[in-house]
Amino acid sequence: MRSVLFAAALALTPLAAAAQEVTVVGLDGRTKMFTPQELADLPRAQATIPLGGKDRTYEGPLLVYLLREVGAPAGARLHAEAMRNYVAAIGDDGFLAVYALAEVDKDFHEGTVILADTVDGQKLDEKEGPYRTVVAGDRKASRSVYRTIRIELRRAD
Repeated sequence: MRSVLFAAALALTPLAAAAQEVTVVGLDGRTKMFTPQELADLPRAQATIPLGGKDRTYEGPLLVYLLREVGAPAGARLHAEAMRNYVAAIGDDGFLAVYALAEVDKDFHEGTVILADTVDGQKLDEKEGPYRTVVAGDRKASRSVYRTIRIELRRAD
C-alpha cells in the first residue's frame, strides 16, 4: 500500500510544479511558459484594489512584459490594427477576464495590470495564487483572476 501511495505522490509532483508556471500565448501561436524565477526577474509594480471593505496592495511583474515575450506590440508599435488586440487572463477554474492590449501598456493607460504573486507583502495563499491577475484602478475586483495559469493575446474581429 505504501508503494502505491508513494507512486501516486511521485506522479502528482510534476502537476504541482507545472501549476507554478504561467503560459502566455501570442497572436501567432508563439507560446512561452514562465517559471517562477523568470517571473521574479521581470519589472515589477504594485496594484491596489478594494477587497472586503479595505484596500489590498498586490505586487508582481507587469503583464506587458510577459506579452512582449510572445510578440505583442507595445509602446510606439501599439497602433492601427494592433489596437484591436485584447488579453484574456484565464484561471485554473476556467474563469476568464478580458483587458484591452492598450490597457496593459503604460504608454496608453494610467492603471497598472500585473500578475501578482504577493498581497500586502505576503505570498498569495492557495485560494488566490500562486498568481493573480490584478488591475489597479478597477472599483471592483471582478476582473481579477485567481490562480492565473494562462494569458492569451487575441484579436477582435
